[in-house]
Amino acid sequence: MNTFINWLGSSFAPKVAKAMDKKIIRTLSGALMANVPILLLGSIISIYNLLAGYVSFLPDLSPVYNFSFGIMSLTLVFLVGYHGAKEYGFKEYGVSTGLIALMMFFMVIKPSIADFQFQVAFGRFGGSGMISAFFAGIVTIVISNLYFKLHLFEDSVSLPDFLIRWLNQVIPGIIVLVLTTILIYWCNIDLFELITKLFSPLISIGQTYPGFMLCIFIPVFFYSFGINSWFMNPITSPIGLAGITANAAAFEQGLQPTNIYTSNVTFSVIFIGGMGMTLALNIMMLKSRSKRIRKFGQIAMIPSLFNINEPLVYGAPIALNPILMIPMWINALVLPTIAWFAFSSGLVTIPHAVMNVNQLPMPICSFLATHGDFRAVILVVGMFLLSWLIWWPFFKAHENKMVKEEMEMEAND
Repeated sequence: MNTFINWLGSSFAPKVAKAMDKKIIRTLSGALMANVPILLLGSIISIYNLLAGYVSFLPDLSPVYNFSFGIMSLTLVFLVGYHGAKEYGFKEYGVSTGLIALMMFFMVIKPSIADFQFQVAFGRFGGSGMISAFFAGIVTIVISNLYFKLHLFEDSVSLPDFLIRWLNQVIPGIIVLVLTTILIYWCNIDLFELITKLFSPLISIGQTYPGFMLCIFIPVFFYSFGINSWFMNPITSPIGLAGITANAAAFEQGLQPTNIYTSNVTFSVIFIGGMGMTLALNIMMLKSRSKRIRKFGQIAMIPSLFNINEPLVYGAPIALNPILMIPMWINALVLPTIAWFAFSSGLVTIPHAVMNVNQLPMPICSFLATHGDFRAVILVVGMFLLSWLIWWPFFKAHENKMVKEEMEMEAND
């Protein structure tokens, strides 16, 4: 087993990290990270609505939710264009590239325009429009990048600088929007419906038990090799956000939400102490016989309480540590399975509104993310105890190894 893990760490993981370190992946991940405040705004209003359900005199603030999280794709498509310009080396045109992507996105969602009336399904601006936002942003980046590689006005001495900047902003926009016009209005192709149909199998698979497990286990697996989960965000984020959007629509119609893979579930219920369910390990480290382990446990404890475990994963370390990687994998298989059956069987409320409260300590965030369902608290406590049992024998093996090394070092000194 050690030989296999060493091969994964020394050969496989570096190659994967290099393969994933692509400009387009960094662009989409950067856009998603920059869009987090929009999710937080929607989360705050969701918490407010939770309180408003118990306090009748509080005013209705649902428009704030609708025009923050509800139009998330509009902000996302601009951010994809903006971050893409930075990644591909023409960051001085980041704003114009983002605006071009935004204009293309408006064409892709194909609004009805007649008699000075602009009509479009509001849902296309929210989570269900994420894939189309990615598409519009990527197409704009690719075309803009090809244009800037031509360096058409780079050596021009007859044109003033401001005119060159205008041309560099206008020409890519003309190309992008004309091509989109040809596809949508001349060829009568509904790009939004086409993109949605192409990716709907992926989104549907993500809401099945096997897809749910893959969306959780794969990021944890690579995280154990020191590869951050951001490379999976362009895949997992649309699945989770489309799921919570569909749950919200079902709840408004009086139907039972069915999508389990959402950020409410993964980050506020399953990832206890952070990705890989490391809180139990961190607590064990506080009383370790090893001075080094105990020190790192103290350093990482406060972040772990707020579900931030990078100091623990990279400092303890768990990453590339053959002894501690295995229980991290086991936790990423066992705990999500328990959570899946708890939600799918109706034992715990399936979330129906975005609650980006995962930086609050568990089980507080679990209680809020499931709209005040106390059964989620019981679930988290049970999973925490189980994760403790999973970590314990591996932690003791790691501790014994570290104590032995420290004793040898002291003897040598």
